[in-house]
Amino acid sequence: MTKKTNEGPKILLDSDVIIHFTKAGQQLQLPKIFPGRFVILDKVKAELDKRKKSLVALENFIEWTKIEVIPFPNNKEIIIEYARLKASMGDGEAACMAVAKYNKDYIASSNLKDIRTYCEYFGIIYLTTMDILLEAYKKGILDEVACDTFIKEVKSKDCKLIDGIDSIKQYEQKVSK
Repeated sequence: MTKKTNEGPKILLDSDVIIHFTKAGQQLQLPKIFPGRFVILDKVKAELDKRKKSLVALENFIEWTKIEVIPFPNNKEIIIEYARLKASMGDGEAACMAVAKYNKDYIASSNLKDIRTYCEYFGIIYLTTMDILLEAYKKGILDEVACDTFIKEVKSKDCKLIDGIDSIKQYEQKVSK
């Protein structure tokens, strides 16, 4: 018997998580953390395509990781929810949240300002870049040094993770409380 690799709901990747993993040079590790579960909505891909300076790296990310880009559903309720959300936030976050709400998917986004309240209200499970990095650490995909280097690299490139957290051990302690 072969072990299923895609146990659990799909995890809708928002652009910030993809950018973090790309900037840290760990993009090829991402699909190993939750095998077969990560997907990218075409609206998130379009948002990424607008980033001209990192377009090649992001195209390579999609090609090499084999993370599927899926079409935004043609579902009236999802489309209405997306339009409502888009009025107050980015395209990627709005698309991910509308789809997750109706399809019971998870969201991978570090844009907590936009997603946290909505996700908690509707019971949508969300993972930040740091949550995914911690999972990689727990599974032995990245060791402590690699995780700490990841955090340092991402922060040095003007990306926000979590204030006051500079190591994977600090984050592990924070979430275990």
